[in-house]
Parts: sequence; structure tokens; C-alpha cells
Amino acid sequence: MSQRFDAMPLFDSYRPFYALDRGELFSEDAPAVKNFVQSMTRSVPEAITDYRHVKDFLWSKCRRSEATFNAFRSESERFLLWAWCIHCKSIAMMKKRDIEAYIDFVVNPPKSWIGTQICRRFSINNGLKETNKDWRPFVAKLSKAERKESLRSASVSDIKPDTGDYALAQKSLREVFSNLSVLYNHLVEEDYAFGNVIAAVKKASPHLIIDVSNDSVKRLSALQWEYVLESTRAKADEDPTWERHLFIIASMKSLYLRVSELSCRPKWNPKMGDFYREEDDWWFIVFGKGNKKRKVSVPVDFLDYLRRYRISRGLDGLPAVGESSPLLHPIRKHNPGLRARTIAILTQEAFDLASEKMVQDGFEDDAKVLLATSTHWLRHTGASMDVESRALKDLSADLGHGKLSTTDKEYVHADDKERAASGRTRRV
Repeated sequence: MSQRFDAMPLFDSYRPFYALDRGELFSEDAPAVKNFVQSMTRSVPEAITDYRHVKDFLWSKCRRSEATFNAFRSESERFLLWAWCIHCKSIAMMKKRDIEAYIDFVVNPPKSWIGTQICRRFSINNGLKETNKDWRPFVAKLSKAERKESLRSASVSDIKPDTGDYALAQKSLREVFSNLSVLYNHLVEEDYAFGNVIAAVKKASPHLIIDVSNDSVKRLSALQWEYVLESTRAKADEDPTWERHLFIIASMKSLYLRVSELSCRPKWNPKMGDFYREEDDWWFIVFGKGNKKRKVSVPVDFLDYLRRYRISRGLDGLPAVGESSPLLHPIRKHNPGLRARTIAILTQEAFDLASEKMVQDGFEDDAKVLLATSTHWLRHTGASMDVESRALKDLSADLGHGKLSTTDKEYVHADDKERAASGRTRRV
């Protein structure tokens, strides 16, 4: 059983993948993939059939969302490579002990299968897609806080992890089980696999930690949010290019937005006209998860930030009915808006600015937390701060939760507060 990494990526990115006809197995511009899969039939005769069924699974399951495609592609691809290159067995023939072996492999993969940075799968050479030799199915990562702390204390411009830093988070392990279970449900429906044993493997897995702590969502404290808002606003007063930063953080926190809901996507380009007025009330139309639209109530206080941002762009007051101006003016004029990655970068710049200010003012512990934040913390921060003052059904509707219980579970932690209060006065 070889532990060397002598495999290659199997599936292209979202758009090229769906540009192929459903019945077309291999792309003509990527002959290396076809050659590799065919070579696998020497040890696993069913390799091409495995590949066909997984490709069909991705095609039918993930068309609606690029993020969903990326998640299932990564796990399906990794599973196939392990099955062929290491386990030498078709995925159709996997039994409980085989899946257990795969979970052991995912938790502790060979170092040769681990990369130290996320890489593109393919590069173009003379019109053909060639494998990126640096690509690996697993990637060792330093946390955002670890990386930024290292950069602050070192003279180098970048800090890279070592393959020994690889560790599979519990959340990621749960996603492995979930993604595999969905895959095997499809294979069973297509009469390609005998059954789905993923649930049984998950139940008995020694690697999965049962968490009953009811951890609260990740959010900024009132002090941290005040520093983020005030430092970004002060920077925007000095430098008008920061007006976009200010509008982004105010929108995500006040309107409970995900980064994808601010970004331009193939099916949606947010516009200023998505803000609209009904009598004395303002609303914002959001295109969210599951291809669902919802309207979010707009607080009066937020309108000042909306006006301010529009004025910085040379626009009048508040949006007109059906206004077609991009919600976030793009960096490149030909783009219809900002991509999620760009929004995340701008948000992180605001977090970093606030972190530096907190260090200057002596709040070093709070500043370190800001180094580990992500854009999603702003959505959680807004909802957590508002849960005490708003009816739960109203908050749930603005968040876009399908069930009231989801909002209650994520943001209402009365029992934790009571327990913390009763335990605070314990003596050593």
C-alpha cells in the first residue's frame, strides 16, 4: 500500500465542470485526468465507473450552489483517490470496516498527501490543463490569529505552516461524515452501492467528540464592535476610500448579512434598488442560502451610513425606486460589484485596524480576538446584540432562519448566563 502522493485532482472548478454535457465523462482540454483514471483500472477495474457515478452525483446535487459544489467535490475527490491509490478498492464495494479505515486516513493522512497552502488544481499550457504539482488533497493551516501574531513578531513577510501542523477540526470531521452520507445515498439510489453505512461508522467513531457544551456563536463583544466601528469611521473621515469598508461592516452587522449576500454572484448582483421604502419603513431585499429571497428590516440608525456611503460615490441621498447602481462599487469598473473574497479582505482590514487601536489603548486580549475573526462574526454580533430587544420571530425572519428554534438555539443562552452568574462567586 503506497503512502506516496502519486495522484492528481479529478474535477475542475464549478463553471468548467458544468460547461461539460452531463453525459460527457472527460473534458478534451484535460487529457491528464482521463489518462490517470484509466491507469487506475489496473488496480481497481471499476475506477472509470466509480468516476462516472461520482461525477453524476456532483452534477445533479450541486448545480444550485458553487459553495456546495466545492464542499462535495473536495470530499468526493479525496475519497476516490484514497479508494484507488491506497485502499485499492471500488467505492461501490466499501463496507463498514473500509469506511472506518478512510476516517482513520482523513484524521491522520500521510505527510506526502498534505500541502502547506491552497493551490489551483490545474494550470493551462498550450491550451491544455496540466496538474499543479503542488496541489494536495489535505492542507495544513495556521489559524488566522497564529499567522498574524507570528507576522507581528517576525521580520519575514509571510509565515507558512509545516505539514506536521495538519489537524482535522471536529467541525470538519462532522462534515466528512455528512458529505459521505449524501454521496452514498445517491449511489444507493442509483443501484451502484449496496447500502449506506456512514451513520453506523459515525456513531462508533473514536475520533468524533460529542459536544454537549452548547457553545455560543462567535461574536464580537460590545467593546470590540465599538472599536471596529469607530476606528473604521475615523479612517473613512481621513480617507474616502474607506467609506466602502465602513458601509460593509455596518451592513453585515446591522442587517445580519452573510458575505455571500453582499457579493455579486452568477444569479444575483446586489443593487442600490434592493433598498426600498414602504410608508415610513425601509427594507432590504436579500438573495440568501438555498436560492431564497427575503426582506430584512432596515434600522433608522443604519440609514445614516447608507447616505454617507452614497454621497461618497456621488449618489443622491437614499436609493430611488428600482435604482440600478451596484450596491458595492467595484474595484474594476467592468465588474457588476464585489466578489465575496474582496469583501472579506476589506472587512479584515477593518478588523486589523481596530486590533491595532485596541493594542495601543491597552486592550491586548481583546485585540488578539479580532485577529481570529471572520466576516460571519458581524452577522452573529448583530443578532446577539439585538436578541434581548427584539421579538424572536422578527429576528428569525430577518436572519432568514427557516425555523424559530434555530434562532433560539444559536442566540438565546439564558441558562448559560444564569449558570455563569451562580458560578462567578465560587472561591478557590
